[in-house]
Amino acid sequence: MPNNHKQDIDSRHWADIYKKCSWSTAFASPLWQVATNEFAEDSSFMWNGIFTPLKKIKLAKGFLTGYESTVPGVPAGPISQETPDEGTIKAYWEELRQRTKGRFLIHLRKDSPFCKTPFKTVTVKNHILRIKDRKNLISTHHKRKIKKAQNSGITVNIARRDSDLDIYWEMYENSIRTWDKKPSRIYPRIFFERVKEILIPAGAAKFFMAWHKGKPQAGALLLFEKNRALYWHGVRAADCLNETSVFLNWSIMDNLQEDIEYYDFGPSPGLKGVSEFKKRFGADIEEQITVLGPSRIFSSYFLKRANLDA
Repeated sequence: MPNNHKQDIDSRHWADIYKKCSWSTAFASPLWQVATNEFAEDSSFMWNGIFTPLKKIKLAKGFLTGYESTVPGVPAGPISQETPDEGTIKAYWEELRQRTKGRFLIHLRKDSPFCKTPFKTVTVKNHILRIKDRKNLISTHHKRKIKKAQNSGITVNIARRDSDLDIYWEMYENSIRTWDKKPSRIYPRIFFERVKEILIPAGAAKFFMAWHKGKPQAGALLLFEKNRALYWHGVRAADCLNETSVFLNWSIMDNLQEDIEYYDFGPSPGLKGVSEFKKRFGADIEEQITVLGPSRIFSSYFLKRANLDA
């Protein structure tokens, strides 16, 4: 990447593009780039009226570097105020190839015009639910879980206290230690602090916490974009009651129903049980696209480490 690429970016212009672009997501926002600078180097650039959120990343234990449109692999590809013509889109992909030497992963919403690409793509299956339809679509299984949670005295609220972040982080740390398989990305505490300092005051995020008799059960970090809320990150206590997760998601939707149209559960690659959990709320499949750069060693490693079609 050119060392002077950041000089091409006007933050106010970037924010304006993000707001006006019909296919932009929360991960293409200036706020998200700032929050994630703590664990991934910013390599974003502007070219011919097109802004590309871009992070420099390391794979294979740091021996292989490349570029990703955002971390952790969520849709935030190139955005612009107007839809570029096919010639411009074709030239854009060549510009990106040259800037990154073909080592890139670009994650797109399926309605992005940049899905027209000469490079290999893979499909990621996401789960999304129209909040107002949830009462008619939820399964009997999940209804029983919600009733059990209510009877047991589980409560859910928005986390606002400084101590709530401490509790959320403690649950996250404990989860990491007990997971059988190390996750592809582990987020540092300072990232969650940036969320609290930057995203929450701007109305771009909220933490929710579930409690039972004064003890924390689970937590969730929600991100917001336009008419959508995304359940982006979650944690659970070691002794979390089984019905908590269903009730947490249900309660979050109750809290958001006046302002948000869609509830985005996120993808569940390789996790059949998690996918089934989301389907029982009535969530539909929504496809997203990942474009793989032509650098063979980079794209091959990515395909091996991620089961995207689950």
